[in-house]
Amino acid sequence: MAAACAAIAVAAALAVARPLGPHTVPVLTAARDLDTGAVPGPRDVRVARFPADLVPTRALRQAADTGGRALAAAVRRGEPITDVRLVGPQLRGSPGGVALPVRFADAEAARLLLPGDRVDVLAGPPGDAVSISAAVRPSGPPAPARVVARDATVLARPDGGPDRVGGLLVLDVPPDTAAVLAGAAATAPLTYVIHTSTSGPGVAK
Repeated sequence: MAAACAAIAVAAALAVARPLGPHTVPVLTAARDLDTGAVPGPRDVRVARFPADLVPTRALRQAADTGGRALAAAVRRGEPITDVRLVGPQLRGSPGGVALPVRFADAEAARLLLPGDRVDVLAGPPGDAVSISAAVRPSGPPAPARVVARDATVLARPDGGPDRVGGLLVLDVPPDTAAVLAGAAATAPLTYVIHTSTSGPGVAK
């Protein structure tokens, strides 16, 4: 009996001395791989518990926090869903605008942008200057790039695959600007500059 009591006392002391587990909080995560533009439903998300110090900033905590908004970028199964992963009400496109997928020449530069950023889109001289050999490259100063869209809003930045060239963005632009952009993209490399104006999107004059 004495030995049993001693064993119980030792076990109790060890339980008290054992450090408590990390504090956890509920975090909304993807229950499966979700594509850009998907509207997460109850079957697409689940609540998991994460250590408090590992929770991303502004992570959603419950399914209702999505507010019926679409994903601005693809999400992998188990990935926490934060506020920037969702297209806000102000990013659903301007009245009369269209959503246009635009592939930029520099994928690394395209990845610097986030949904909500506003940009001017520039088209370089026709033909890829990198692929033109010195023997056929025209002499003189290079032709300047031209602005083909002003103040376009980034709606989404889909994840690209290793077999794709350049960076893909979905831009909100007027229909006439979409036609200009599509024509420019077929003949010239595209890049951008971040535009800080608060005016509406429009085609370059």
